[in-house]
Amino acid sequence: MPEITPMKTLPRLLALFGLALCLAAPAAAQNLDREPGYVDLSELESLFRAEPKIEVNLKGALLRMVASASRRDDPEFARLLLKLKAIHVRGYDLSRAQADEVERFTSGFSRRLEGRGWETVARVREDGERVDMLVHTDGETIAGLVVLVVSPEDDESIFVNIVGDIDPEEIGRIGSKFDIDALSGDALPRKK
Repeated sequence: MPEITPMKTLPRLLALFGLALCLAAPAAAQNLDREPGYVDLSELESLFRAEPKIEVNLKGALLRMVASASRRDDPEFARLLLKLKAIHVRGYDLSRAQADEVERFTSGFSRRLEGRGWETVARVREDGERVDMLVHTDGETIAGLVVLVVSPEDDESIFVNIVGDIDPEEIGRIGSKFDIDALSGDALPRKK
């Protein structure tokens, strides 16, 4: 009988774990597509000729793992994450030459979301910066949040989609934990 050592077993376990993730990923993606608060941000990627400088994709088991890791230091944040189904963030460098095109595109993107039942809760046009914040409700619950930021002054664009049972009073915590200024909490809607 061959000897089983951790150094021989670990690569096999990692390979099996990787295979399991690959097989599970398409099923998880299909389920996320059916969520009312989900928006595919890949449409925005065509505007930029480079990969995003910021990319966050937290969903499913990975989101639960982050929640679990946060449980001890910040139990409220962990509870917030457990109500969510996904957090997607894309951040791109924005040249002055691209700014007008990106602003037009995000304006049209925002209108298309409104046509699909999303509600614009904040629209800011200040100091050359453009911010659109939309929510999708499912009954009395906010099921999705989209934030589109185009800031030529800062040479960047940030796009955020949060999916799940969203408490607007707590969304600023996500912004501060993941260093997403667009979710600072000041521009977010408050519960009535």
